[in-house]
Amino acid sequence: MDRYICFALILLLISSCRGVTTKETSVMDSKSKPLVTFVFDDGNETDYTVARDIFKSHAEVACAAITTNWLDTKNYLSASQLGELQKDGWEILSHTESHPNLRALSGSQVETELSRSKSTLEDLGLTVKNLVYPYNKTNRMVKEIAGKYYRSAREGGSMLNLYILDRYELKSYSIKHNLSKMESYIDNAYSEKKWLIFYHHQIDAKLKISDKKGNFISGENLFFQPSGATGRYTESGIVFIGPAIYFTPLGGIPQTNDTITGRTSGATCRLDRVIYNEKEDINDMIEYIHKNYPDMRIVTIDKGLDLLGIQ
Repeated sequence: MDRYICFALILLLISSCRGVTTKETSVMDSKSKPLVTFVFDDGNETDYTVARDIFKSHAEVACAAITTNWLDTKNYLSASQLGELQKDGWEILSHTESHPNLRALSGSQVETELSRSKSTLEDLGLTVKNLVYPYNKTNRMVKEIAGKYYRSAREGGSMLNLYILDRYELKSYSIKHNLSKMESYIDNAYSEKKWLIFYHHQIDAKLKISDKKGNFISGENLFFQPSGATGRYTESGIVFIGPAIYFTPLGGIPQTNDTITGRTSGATCRLDRVIYNEKEDINDMIEYIHKNYPDMRIVTIDKGLDLLGIQ
């Protein structure tokens, strides 16, 4: 009997030690409400030029995870844009200094990536409390170092966050070009009263086209008539049958049979079909939440931790 009691005490000790640094029980109960968070990784310029307007139009906020070496470079956010996002209520997250696979680094290298990214952002006058792991890669060493500088850290995992969670291994779903699937994640989070974190990168759109005349120039503005939509050309591609173009959606909604014209190049084409438009998908996800679950809160990572009672 003494042997069994001793074994039980050892198991209890091991369990308690494992939970000291990362596992915490939230205060969510049967009366609490589920949460949704939107995180945009890397610090792409579309956080400001596209996502900002989407969330502002719905009186909601999101998070921008910043790789600091990419600040103030082409197609990425500027320091002033970051400041405006924070003033709008967005949370600024660290996404390391150079976006490495942290699991492949030494402890001192991880320390440098996590400490410098935080200090760089704070030197800009920004508040930075939480981290996003590049490539969603982490391990025990990385989590322990993250705990020295950040309140929490997010990875992938394609799971909802439970009421007892590891705050240095927050789970998240990548936003895909499948609106019904994304809505099903929202449904599940609501019914199970859990925390759903979505993550995304650059916001763009892909169109199947025909009757192309001339060559579009990367970065030039595009005009769609008669719909009146606007965008910025990024690159060309192909679909199963025929050519396609990618662009950053800025204003309006492109429609089938629109004529697309490049402002600088003068190139034109006809829009045959919208393959996907991430701006509209994200907007529809927020509208879906508001319409079907008006008591479901859209929050930043830091606010989510507050509501879960995580210190």
